[in-house]
Amino acid sequence: MPPRLASPQTVPVDPSSAVADTNLAELLRQNRALQREVVQYRVAAELARGQSEMLIESLGFLTAESNLDKFLGHVLKVTVQQMQGVGGTLWFPDPATKSIRLHLEYLDSRIIPAVDSHHPAVLHPLPVGGRPVSTFPMDRAETYVLSDEVSGMPEENRAYINSLGVRTLLTVPMLLGKETVGWICVRSSKADPVELESKIYLAEALAGQATLAVQMARLSEQARQAAVLAERNRIARDIHDTLAQGFTGVIVNLEAANRTLRKNNMELAAQHIEHARSLAQSGLAEARVSVGALRPDVSQRVELAEALQALLRRFEASETLHGEVRLAGDRVPLPADVENELLRIAQESMTNVLKHAEAQRVELRLAFDADAVRLSIIDDGIGFDPTAHHDGFGLLGMRERAERIGAKLHVTSHPPRGTQVETVVPRSALDRA
Repeated sequence: MPPRLASPQTVPVDPSSAVADTNLAELLRQNRALQREVVQYRVAAELARGQSEMLIESLGFLTAESNLDKFLGHVLKVTVQQMQGVGGTLWFPDPATKSIRLHLEYLDSRIIPAVDSHHPAVLHPLPVGGRPVSTFPMDRAETYVLSDEVSGMPEENRAYINSLGVRTLLTVPMLLGKETVGWICVRSSKADPVELESKIYLAEALAGQATLAVQMARLSEQARQAAVLAERNRIARDIHDTLAQGFTGVIVNLEAANRTLRKNNMELAAQHIEHARSLAQSGLAEARVSVGALRPDVSQRVELAEALQALLRRFEASETLHGEVRLAGDRVPLPADVENELLRIAQESMTNVLKHAEAQRVELRLAFDADAVRLSIIDDGIGFDPTAHHDGFGLLGMRERAERIGAKLHVTSHPPRGTQVETVVPRSALDRA
């Protein structure tokens, strides 16, 4: 009879031990995940710090570098390096042809201007658009994989870029508000565009720096053009104040000489002719100063009160106008440019009185008040309408001269009771001069 087999025994399992093992495994999993997150955080922090330092360095380069192309080349180089690319290009729109022109190329660790580049686009500009028109998007960055046919990219361009070992291209528009002012293209040797796309935010930040530099250059050019225009206007005023007014005085004296000759008064006629000659010589000398230095010779200037006296004597030489200079208040030294502009305003106003006002008397008042210096030219002529349109540089030139020294020009006229032209220079403007 066969032996009897013992039935298998079931080992009891402790439920609390199984739960503990499960919890331990979960804790280990979470710990490994946490360690990975810590490592990723440290890597991200290091990357962010490096990128911040790079952005700060670029901005410092912008403030120190006055050459726009050098700064743009620096931004292009840094962008390519941060994106771990193998080269890149910088492009600007050409409004004349409504196309894109190459400006700089970064190749073999060198910044190459377009004139020295072998890129086919130098000879064949590209259209603006982005997919499918071209590889130059207007409002957002785009990546292009060169192993495939790229819509909007000429085959000769793709062949040139492929010959450099480029497999992927990232184009980032330089945006100023809604305007696209240029493009930065980064070339990568990696076929997968994922890594480039993950750093688009950095490329956009660097493109923003290039945009800032372009805008600063624009503003600088606008300021230069405004300065040129202001200088042209100033020269026009100087020519008007020297030659035009000088000729007026010459003509007035010659007309007076002609009248006295008809009366056989040779001595008085000779005096008028001498005055005309003196005025012509004076005008010629001032014109030479304006051409040579474009401003009066400060070293040879006289005080404003004496200059006004000399001005009045010149106009009285015509014997058609008489007047006086009145001073009020305690005299204070005035800056050279303030004295010069006030004298020019008085000269223009006196010329207008002589030519148009039909006045017999004129008074020049120079008052040194507590709050301002005031120069007034008052005549007893027929007056005019200051609000009406007037040809020439007269009133416009006087107002511009007043603005240059922080003064206000007030013209008051009540036909036929004469005219008053008053220039008020606040003491605060004198302190800044």
